[in-house]
Amino acid sequence: MVTLFCVACEDNVAQFGSRANEQRTLAASAAPSATAAPAKPEDPLAGLVVDDLGPFLQSERIDMAAKDAAERLRSVVWKLPVKQKVVPVSATRSAKAQHVAALVHALGQAGAAQVDVKTPVRTEATMAVLKLIPEQLAAASVPDCAVVGLIKKDNSTAVWHVRGGTALKFTKGLAGPDISATVVGLQDQMKIKTCPALHWLLTGEENVMWGFVFDLGMAVATTSPPPRAANAVLLREAPVAGRAVVLAK
Repeated sequence: MVTLFCVACEDNVAQFGSRANEQRTLAASAAPSATAAPAKPEDPLAGLVVDDLGPFLQSERIDMAAKDAAERLRSVVWKLPVKQKVVPVSATRSAKAQHVAALVHALGQAGAAQVDVKTPVRTEATMAVLKLIPEQLAAASVPDCAVVGLIKKDNSTAVWHVRGGTALKFTKGLAGPDISATVVGLQDQMKIKTCPALHWLLTGEENVMWGFVFDLGMAVATTSPPPRAANAVLLREAPVAGRAVVLAK
């Protein structure tokens, strides 16, 4: 009996020691290491989104139907460190093109050098990035021979020059704008050798889906060889097809 009791005592001691060692190991693993790398700060420009409801900027939703929408958008954007920066924005295909344009315009007002809009391609299986120049930055360097591409409400498209004139018009395709025909029209207008334009203007009428405007921008951006006027400028307000275009400053 004595021997069995002692064996039981030894077993209890062993089990207690094992639990104690385990607790010490867990405590050591939970304690911060003196040599551990410090946590990286969060990106101050992360979380800028435009969806079906409009801009959602990190934690604030902008009601674009409100009378003070432009002021509220500008107020939020001016708090962000965007000056001379390439600013990333995510946009759904079903977002309104004018809501995306309003955000790009506000970022340009705050000093952003470029806005990279990430959007699903037509299949929605992959994402792509359309690089946009705010119109304020391009206003002084866009000649009147620069080309404008417009997606209309009925999904037809129009192409003309900044100075105005007869617009080339393309009827809609089976599932939206005829992007291929529109790109050919844009390329033809960009081939004028005497035009020094390095930018072209892109926009959509009110309530046009951003995905269609994005498709046109990406189609031009990925053309091989790329056009001379490869820099896309997203206009905040859609002009009337064929009319002269005045860029915001």
